[in-house]
Amino acid sequence: MPHGRREPNRPPQRAGSGNAADGLKLAPALLWKRRRECPETVPVLVCHDEVVIECDAQKAADAKVWLEKAMIKGMDVVLNSADEGDVPVELKARVARG
Repeated sequence: MPHGRREPNRPPQRAGSGNAADGLKLAPALLWKRRRECPETVPVLVCHDEVVIECDAQKAADAKVWLEKAMIKGMDVVLNSADEGDVPVELKARVARG
């Protein structure tokens, strides 16, 4: 597709939409930057729209909050970096036993 043109019947996208992968890629970087907040937790997998971390069971609640904050911040940076309003970022995190 030529630069500056859009596909027929497809509405123009606001800056940042369609960039879920970019937001997701920021999450591990933020986890690394904030690793002192949850030092015994280790990211083990990033795939599609998921980030999997590993920690001791008693640290699971803290690790979940740590991950949620990083994922929300990563998406917020991508979706809301333009001055075109505020797109809310929501996600569902869960704790599972391995």
